[in-house]
Amino acid sequence: MIRINLLPAELQRAASTPRTVFYSVLGGVAAVALGAIGIMWLWIAQGTMEAKAETQTALVSVLEERAHEVDRIQSDIDYYRQREESIIQIKTRRILWAPKLDQMLMLIPEDIWITSLLVTVLDDGEYRWDPNSRQSGGRVVLDCVALGNDPQVFTRFRKALSEDQRFYADLVDVSSMPDSFFGDFLGFTPLSWEKIESTDEEPEHFRSSIGIDLKPLQDPPVVETPKNSSEAK
Repeated sequence: MIRINLLPAELQRAASTPRTVFYSVLGGVAAVALGAIGIMWLWIAQGTMEAKAETQTALVSVLEERAHEVDRIQSDIDYYRQREESIIQIKTRRILWAPKLDQMLMLIPEDIWITSLLVTVLDDGEYRWDPNSRQSGGRVVLDCVALGNDPQVFTRFRKALSEDQRFYADLVDVSSMPDSFFGDFLGFTPLSWEKIESTDEEPEHFRSSIGIDLKPLQDPPVVETPKNSSEAK
């Protein structure tokens, strides 16, 4: 049987192309298409990731602002707590200095001058409670100057202070204190004085420092008695 190819010459050449070449071209076209699809997917994924990153960045900024606000609120809370503690301490440790100073001025002799007055009150953490020494709650120190030739004026002044009930006792307003609270002075420091020779600027005089210890503003800690070895068993 005789077959006659009636296709044009161009189509006859295409029809005579080997299958391997056809499949190679088809694979190349498929690879290019897949590459284009992959590039498109990566471009879309990159845009999505950038959008998520921007969202996360905005969220981090909001959280940082909230954290700063929380820190500010906590700082305000700490400040007001500190003020509350200070107010409680003032209420529970209200020392009546004004009446004491007024009364002391009435007790100062004419031949004594107070050149300085220093009041030191110990904080709670400054107590040591040494059993071998007397624990004080602070000290009032008066630097005194006396003219004349009799240093015993300091002794008489100390005696007048110690015997005056309004000055020496009820140093603290005990109405807001527990029953075990100590409110008066503890005692005087040892008496000492020195003689200052006269100069061109000032006459001969005596100088003394009178210290008055305050009773502690808190009770001593309770010390438990150790148990005997037999009781421990």
